[in-house]
Amino acid sequence: MHRHLTLTEYGQFLGVRGECLLVRHESTDYEYPLSRLKSVQIAKKGVSISSDVMLKCAARGIKLFVCDFRNQTVACLSGTSQHAVAAVRQAQFRQLETGLVKILASRLVAGKIRNQRATLLYFGKYHQDYAAQTRGVAEQLRGLAAQARQCQGDKDHHWREQLLGLEGRAAAQYWQALQATGLLPDSFPGRVGRTAEDATNMALNYGYAILASYVWNAIINAGLEPYAGFYHTPRPGKPSLVLDMMEEYRPWVVDRAVIKLRSQHADKNELNAKLRKSLVRSIHRTFATRFHYRGRKMYLESILQRQIYRLAGCFVEGRQYRPYTFKW
Repeated sequence: MHRHLTLTEYGQFLGVRGECLLVRHESTDYEYPLSRLKSVQIAKKGVSISSDVMLKCAARGIKLFVCDFRNQTVACLSGTSQHAVAAVRQAQFRQLETGLVKILASRLVAGKIRNQRATLLYFGKYHQDYAAQTRGVAEQLRGLAAQARQCQGDKDHHWREQLLGLEGRAAAQYWQALQATGLLPDSFPGRVGRTAEDATNMALNYGYAILASYVWNAIINAGLEPYAGFYHTPRPGKPSLVLDMMEEYRPWVVDRAVIKLRSQHADKNELNAKLRKSLVRSIHRTFATRFHYRGRKMYLESILQRQIYRLAGCFVEGRQYRPYTFKW
């Protein structure tokens, strides 16, 4: 069942046929029922779109995301008939001026590090050759996550710098371990963002763009302001809250998918169509997989949405927010 559609090919056309979204590419038509879709992401230049698509998507609450050549989301189109409540955003802005931001940020960083650890242990579980090599790094990540969690009680005003330092130390150990074990190719130069010239980093950046559309969609559904975050520095045009809430899902959802596809990007310097399609399919499949959540098994997409609703409850009603931790 297609709930989130990602367009990855130059020359594709997006239109409407009856109550279906029509994707035409090289004289072949594909139809996707509008009743099942939640979002559409255009992740490649040269895709044309009919105005009828915008009207149909707006009427059904389907979000349209557009990415640029750097795999950054530059446009989000949503209908005006939303159920957002102004009080939710008002509470969000009020709370961002309080000490709550430090508590949320420390839990966020701790959750991300724990999920980096879970990703390492996942591959160690299914590939015994990696188990011994990842175990030591996993214990170091456990310690860094504990330090990040304790940062919320630190009265030092430089808590953000402290968290960035812990996050950076964890990332260095994590990426080095992935390369040392062969989970990422020898050609991987370390984590590089927009200026990446190797296929592994390009795949990671592309995957994070897909993840961002899921998070952005959930934030809009919850009535929160995507540009008002609590950890990433606010800047015009920067969806800080989206970047914040992506952190806990990056390792398990995107990194794990890129690792599994390592044979397709090893020693390459471009992101070809086959790899893009494989990565898109893997990430969508992960969000359509059931995981344990508060005593029951739920689709990850539903878990993400509930987590964002819990964040809104944290702003409005003072509830606690705990990042979602994956089990390996």
